[in-house]
Amino acid sequence: MTRPALALDGVTHAYGKTIAVAGLSLAVAQGEVVCLLGPSGCGKSTVLRLAAGLEEVQTGSIAIAGRKVGDPDSHVPAEARQVGLVFQDFALFPHLSVLDNVGFGLRGTDHADRRGRILAALADVGLAHAGAAYPHMLSGGEQQRVALARALAPRPPLVLLDEPFSGLDARLREQIRDVTLEALRKSGAATLMVTHDAEEAMFMADRIAVMRGGRIVQEGTPIALYTRPVSVFVAAFFGEINRLTGPVRGGRVETPLGAVATALPEGQAAQVVIRPEAVHVAFGDNRTAGTPARVVSVHPLGRSTRMLLALDDGGQIKARIWGLHHPAPGTRAAIRLDPRQAFVFPAD
Repeated sequence: MTRPALALDGVTHAYGKTIAVAGLSLAVAQGEVVCLLGPSGCGKSTVLRLAAGLEEVQTGSIAIAGRKVGDPDSHVPAEARQVGLVFQDFALFPHLSVLDNVGFGLRGTDHADRRGRILAALADVGLAHAGAAYPHMLSGGEQQRVALARALAPRPPLVLLDEPFSGLDARLREQIRDVTLEALRKSGAATLMVTHDAEEAMFMADRIAVMRGGRIVQEGTPIALYTRPVSVFVAAFFGEINRLTGPVRGGRVETPLGAVATALPEGQAAQVVIRPEAVHVAFGDNRTAGTPARVVSVHPLGRSTRMLLALDDGGQIKARIWGLHHPAPGTRAAIRLDPRQAFVFPAD
């Protein structure tokens, strides 16, 4: 059986009386991209720092490529772990050229091999032309790519990314994600990335581990987490949701948008979570079936339109419809539910 490139086993870490990570176990395979996803303060950055060797293991153990690098009795320092690191602020040396920044972790290697690795790493991130430049001469996106090239140049078995795109504007972030993912795939390194952006995690990851309160609450492929969340917390972390409540009757929960099937026990108080894109809205002559509603507000977002609709019983429903739509507030509508994107959980 192939050993994972990174394995955390029962890791717990506290800062004073505050437990940041609680009994966490996670493995990352060679060539796999795994994202730790969660809100600020959930412990994801602490996990990354433990894997990098920037924090010492208090409970549990960490191994890289089958070699133990941390447990309560031993600690391999960061510089001896053969790990590539990319942080939020890129941490480039302002007095060094791009070539020297990328080659910083290659000291001691043969000169020709060192230069070859530097140029190859820069080419992989689309900056083969920028070797003589200095960090202040580069855009934020270019600096991020230099930091990635520096992390990949030593050809580490493991790359750790800590919110690497958070300082970039939205359009640039999309471009740099593409470059980063392609470079990581080409390197074959295992990657553990920290982010609080669910869309970013879904784009980058082969597997996502959602964290809350220092623990992993659900782990799986992006599509599995999006379509089969295990809790309201996980469902809500992947975008806006509508929340409706009601008791279970005959294996269903009745909602103003229709019944939703559930395996919860009879009489259980339940909460139904409905994604806005699961709400189908019809206007005019197409308004032949569904729950009557009227438009409260409309927000065109380019590829889609977000609507808030009021039900006749006083409730409100958020809908997200593909394409551009401009119904005036007050327009009558009929809404139907796609039950594949409705999830039922215990109300508590």
